[in-house]
Amino acid sequence: MHQRARRLPALRPTLIGVGLAAGSALLSACWATTERFDRLAARVESLETRSAALETDVGSQVEHAKTKVAELEQVLERATQVVTRASADTGAQVEALQEQIARQEGAIAELQHELSRVQEQFREQQTDYENRMKKLARRAGIDMPLEETEIPADREQHWQAALRAVEARDFSTARALYRAYVTRYHDDARADDAQLAIGRSYLTEDRPATALGELRRVISDFQQGDAVPAALLAMGDAFYRLHACGEARTALDTLIRAHPRSPQAAEARTKLREIQRAPSGYCTS
Repeated sequence: MHQRARRLPALRPTLIGVGLAAGSALLSACWATTERFDRLAARVESLETRSAALETDVGSQVEHAKTKVAELEQVLERATQVVTRASADTGAQVEALQEQIARQEGAIAELQHELSRVQEQFREQQTDYENRMKKLARRAGIDMPLEETEIPADREQHWQAALRAVEARDFSTARALYRAYVTRYHDDARADDAQLAIGRSYLTEDRPATALGELRRVISDFQQGDAVPAALLAMGDAFYRLHACGEARTALDTLIRAHPRSPQAAEARTKLREIQRAPSGYCTS
């Protein structure tokens, strides 16, 4: 106990030093804390300043964006109005064009109808004109072909139509009917008679040269037909009219020799005597 009491005074300076050191450290720590706080406060203030600046800038940008959006909306509205007006104008133009096209189509339809009527009228007039020309030509002795509709389909009616034309002295029509008969019914028993009638009609019209060509066809095309003697007799007459007395005698002599018993043989002898009494200078051969 006595020893411990003597040591206590030696410890007091040490404790005082420790306390001073601890207070110094605490003070240093407080100063450090205050300095850090100040720095943090400064940073916070800086951040707040920057944030405020950012908010101001963002607000400015937002307002600018709102202004641009408003301007764009106005532009879009005007464009929409323009397009709407343009569409309305285009629709009106299209409707006007459609009406014009409809009127034109109506006019074209009327013109086509009128054209068809005029063409039909022209065809009728042309047909009537052709028929008139054919009739005039036939009356003048010009042979004109017949339309199929003008030729009877029945064989007997066909033959009778040709006979009526001969009786009416409409030889052009008669020849056309006879030619059609020969073509259609070449193997018919009356085909050679039809060819003979063609040659005789030319003699009736006093056209012996043309008659000779048709009469020769009777002999060449229908050698076995009963119209050959009559064709030879008609050829003798045609040659004599042409002053070809030698050829006339040949045709008549051939008839007499080849068909001595035919009714035409007697007529051939009579014709030969007529040729012998021909006026002087009449015969050229």
